[in-house]
Amino acid sequence: MKFYKKIFFSVLALSLILHSCDLEESNIDPSRPLNVELSLILPTAIGQSAFNQMALPARQPGIIVQHFAGIDAQQLGYSENYLFEENTFNNYWNGGAYGGVLKDARDLIQQGTEEGQPYYVGIGKVLMAEEFGRLTSSFGDIPFSDALKGTESIKPVFDKQEDVYDGVLRILDEAIIELSKPAVAGGPAGDDLLFGGNASKWIKLAHGLKARYLMHLTKRRSVYAQVLTEVSASFVSQAEEPVFQWQSAITAANPLAKFGLERSNTLKIDSRFGEALTNRVDPRRSRYFDLQGSQYDFHNSNNTKLIWAQNNSAIPFLSFAELKLYEAEARLMTSDEPGAQTALSAAVDASMAQIGVGASEAAEVTAYKATYANLALAATQQDKLRVIIGEAYYTLYAHQEQTVWTNYRRTGYPALTPPATGTSGLNPSGVVPRRWVYPGGEKTTNSVNVNAAIANQGGELLDKNTWAFDN
Repeated sequence: MKFYKKIFFSVLALSLILHSCDLEESNIDPSRPLNVELSLILPTAIGQSAFNQMALPARQPGIIVQHFAGIDAQQLGYSENYLFEENTFNNYWNGGAYGGVLKDARDLIQQGTEEGQPYYVGIGKVLMAEEFGRLTSSFGDIPFSDALKGTESIKPVFDKQEDVYDGVLRILDEAIIELSKPAVAGGPAGDDLLFGGNASKWIKLAHGLKARYLMHLTKRRSVYAQVLTEVSASFVSQAEEPVFQWQSAITAANPLAKFGLERSNTLKIDSRFGEALTNRVDPRRSRYFDLQGSQYDFHNSNNTKLIWAQNNSAIPFLSFAELKLYEAEARLMTSDEPGAQTALSAAVDASMAQIGVGASEAAEVTAYKATYANLALAATQQDKLRVIIGEAYYTLYAHQEQTVWTNYRRTGYPALTPPATGTSGLNPSGVVPRRWVYPGGEKTTNSVNVNAAIANQGGELLDKNTWAFDN
């Protein structure tokens, strides 16, 4: 395991440097990968996926949902004016997603198939589905069925968001089939930085991701019964979570901590979030922020209690707490309030345990749950839903910001007030952003298909709902 980790972080450091540059500005052709062993492709793919979870694609939603607030430089413009323009996501789109995780996942699938290695194929499909899910939830219509074909399709068409979500769920089903096959000699082991080659755990992750992306469709489809089926087939305890372990060295550090170190005094905890945690007497507050005067800091290299912002933070790809929150909502919306309450309580307990809230704070946890995770105190089903989504808002801080943003767009909870200065040409209505605009690089190199996707959706500005989150 140590051998693979050393290899991985050397490869990842180079990979992230390359992926941080726009592909059109480099001489690397992602459609012509070198003949690399599967055991070297896999850890890089996992690491890039973890990077995407904690880097820019997470910080921006974190600003949108008012967990973070910019106080200088670009972050200030994002926070006060919603200046998420077309160049904001070039690097993620080109290097982190299509030229990063998705390319590596494609190679795992193709090469694993050729070599008769079903577990590499299955893991590749899980990683591919997760990244496509992240992309479509952020941008709407995206290249999907025509993507990753190299020189066969250098200007891929965009699939409708509805079709992409269906494709994500299908790929996860295909992954489960591959991972259910008998083990083959030479399969993933220490190069699998999440589960050490344990196929049954990858199957549980695939089911959990199906629950996550089914939840994205609650405004469009009746999916709650399916969600409950998928949750029941996923993790049964926090111990089963897929956890990615970042390292202390800055070249292999958690991106959130690295950002706090390298761009200090540009991004802090939104004071509204910090004050709410304080007023609720949330037992997690000292693990979320470091109070310096009137400023709530998410990062302080001298404060090792800040669980999500350490260089070597352990970050769950999908937490048990997140799953229990999905279960709570699904049970509530299928008229099982007792089951919803049980799942909600379990979600809070899992969240507290995850960040180190211990026995000495048990009374505080009990009081918190009685006040803020008690469905009996809410009158209507919508009020009870607000309680569950509100708990998700506090539970998923920092390590799953994309889900918090998605929860807001599909339920309207928690209530967020956009800044008065948030109205612009990019956001004519001045609302809390509903999507990202397409990257400028894609508009330059694939303009015909980008324009067709924009026309199909009736626009691409920040105030335009994508299909999944529109009524």
